[in-house]
Amino acid sequence: MTDRDELAAFDRGLIVEVAAEYDLDEDRLAELVSTHQSNVRDLPGVDDIVYEWRNHFHLDPMLARTDGAYYLALPDHVWDEFADALDVDDAERTALVAVHDRQARRDAGTAGFDPTRLDGDTAVVLTRD
Repeated sequence: MTDRDELAAFDRGLIVEVAAEYDLDEDRLAELVSTHQSNVRDLPGVDDIVYEWRNHFHLDPMLARTDGAYYLALPDHVWDEFADALDVDDAERTALVAVHDRQARRDAGTAGFDPTRLDGDTAVVLTRD
């Protein structure tokens, strides 16, 4: 296993922007984003969860895979389990989802996917190993 930056797929300025918009401490929001990435990596693993989601959902949720990240469009209920694991309140959950949505939309052009797919689903951005 290699050392990795859990926030490598995320722009710190975007996290700061979302934190201010949702009246959250920017370090707290960055910690939530990082812990979410770590939790996914630990159980079951980034590649494994993407594989499971691609087989589970009727519409393939993977929008793009780059060297640094997976970009996915998933039903909002997927975030319920993540929110429970992170023990976040509604405001923190909303801000965390907003970070993922904005990062995915910001990266859509360079990652090569149509961001309108996120209009009906919820973004999940996962830093790759």
